[in-house]
Amino acid sequence: MLAVDSRPEVLQALCREAGLTDVSVEAVVVPTVFTGFADYWTPFLGGQGSAPAYLSSLAEPQRVALRDLLAARLPTGPDGSIRLTARAWAIRGSRPTSV
Repeated sequence: MLAVDSRPEVLQALCREAGLTDVSVEAVVVPTVFTGFADYWTPFLGGQGSAPAYLSSLAEPQRVALRDLLAARLPTGPDGSIRLTARAWAIRGSRPTSV
């Protein structure tokens, strides 16, 4: 699996090295609210994607330990909800035109 440094300045430099001009990188920030821990945890059990695939590769005792650790560390509101922020990077650049 290819690991990429996702800092904005690194992403911008990679695009410039690839020949793009007028490169800009902006954060796309999305608030995510889960009604409780089960709402947060259930998607990890589906096996689709890198995190669920990793989880399914663990033996049951390790899955339980990870679940319990997350349940203890995630910020939980008085109503049991978990409010997190998802972030992705949007990159825009131009390909130089040929003359």
